[in-house]
Amino acid sequence: RNYGSFTRSFFLPDNVDKEQIKAKYENGILKVELPKKSEAKPKEIEIAVQKQS
Repeated sequence: RNYGSFTRSFFLPDNVDKEQIKAKYENGILKVELPKKSEAKPKEIEIAVQKQS
């Protein structure tokens, strides 16, 4: 088994919620969770229409 430091860098897509990234190292395995940002949902607005006389 090898010991020492290991470095890996990569770019994250824009849809990753960078505040919620989690990493766990267990039994020689590194697990990284990169949750997606919640998508903006369309908002429905009512607009009053006046009749022309």
